[in-house]
Amino acid sequence: MLVSSLLAAASATILNDTSLPPPDPFYAAVYNGTTLPPPEPFEEAMLASLDPLERQLLTSAKGENGVELFEGDIMLSDEQRESRKGASNLWPGSIYYVITSSSSADRNIILSAINHWRSRSCLRFYERPESYNSGPHLRFIRSSGCWSYVGRQERNTGQSISIGQGCNTLGIIAHEIGHAIGFWHEQSRRDRDSYISVLTENILSGKEHNFRVENNENALGVPYDLSSLMHYGGFSFSSNGQPTIVTNDVLLAGKIGQRNGLSHRDRHLANEMYRCSERCVCIPRCRNGGFVDRNCRCICPAGTYGMFCDRRYYSYYGRTCGNQRITRPGVIKSRYFPSLYPPNEHCIWKVTAPTGKRVRIQFHTARVIYRSGVRCPWDWIAVHTNSDSRPDRVACGSELQNTAFTTTGNRLVVEMHSFRERYASLQTGFNATITFV
Repeated sequence: MLVSSLLAAASATILNDTSLPPPDPFYAAVYNGTTLPPPEPFEEAMLASLDPLERQLLTSAKGENGVELFEGDIMLSDEQRESRKGASNLWPGSIYYVITSSSSADRNIILSAINHWRSRSCLRFYERPESYNSGPHLRFIRSSGCWSYVGRQERNTGQSISIGQGCNTLGIIAHEIGHAIGFWHEQSRRDRDSYISVLTENILSGKEHNFRVENNENALGVPYDLSSLMHYGGFSFSSNGQPTIVTNDVLLAGKIGQRNGLSHRDRHLANEMYRCSERCVCIPRCRNGGFVDRNCRCICPAGTYGMFCDRRYYSYYGRTCGNQRITRPGVIKSRYFPSLYPPNEHCIWKVTAPTGKRVRIQFHTARVIYRSGVRCPWDWIAVHTNSDSRPDRVACGSELQNTAFTTTGNRLVVEMHSFRERYASLQTGFNATITFV
């Protein structure tokens, strides 16, 4: 078996982390020689699989009545346009909603997203018929794109949430509901500069305002969350295929932009905003980032356990694949090279040479999914030669094949990102030699 031989060959010169679990059965079939062709037509399937929020950010998307959307998917009220008020316009705890006939085909996934919020907060959602016009409520419609208002709007006719073409996934609908209950985008927080850097030189001209800080937001003591469902991805509004947002800690670069569902801190913020624990007689003291829910229990983040979240076995963001402690020359490879690398991963290799030495990387094979326009929207490899956080090169396809880079200092970082769909990763990744010069 190729997997076994690769793991057995992990000698002193192989610098990858081989302690991670083996691939799932889909990849085992590939290793056993099974041919798994991509779906047809491949190009259309790949383009359709892109995050619609990311596609929307590349256009001048319009919301209700042709109004330009703020930050790509937000409809601002007149008051918000003037003063950008934070999440003060909350719901009373009960939220009425209507799934209009235009969204009937998406009814099941909309209900799943509503239940995703209902089960993770103290918010109560009640459906009303399409004719309902007796007070503020949410109206799910199928319009152009994915967008929502922020917070409760005082309209008897309701406020729209658009679930347009390609927006019908649980994560994206939950993201739009997040806006409707009062959430702004995470990267607009006042403390964001301690966690991310915005690279204005890579932002589309005229779109810079989408990255400004929201001075009136209130985080209610919940720490900044790179893994928030409400956070931009790293290439939002990019003009040149280079990142517009980088994490200050490069090891956390793969955390931003997830659209799988609410993070622990998203849940925490919602529970604080809506005072879910205020009826608790005895409030437990949760530790390590835990919070008290509507049932007066501590809800613990991943990596912690115990009645009061007092035991922790890894940090909030968990492990990063790759190897971040390389201090000697050798070979680095994408996971399972030369076989197919897994989807939905962000692996990082960090190399530190002795003081006075520089790091040289020589790529041999480098094959990931191809470029589309100026961007690498699916899979990519980034090389950092003079900054841990800002990459010098973001490449896809075979652009790095047989290329070499030398750092200006004694540290090198390589990132490899693979798209969330398993059929998208029909390439072998990379292998490269590390030397000190």
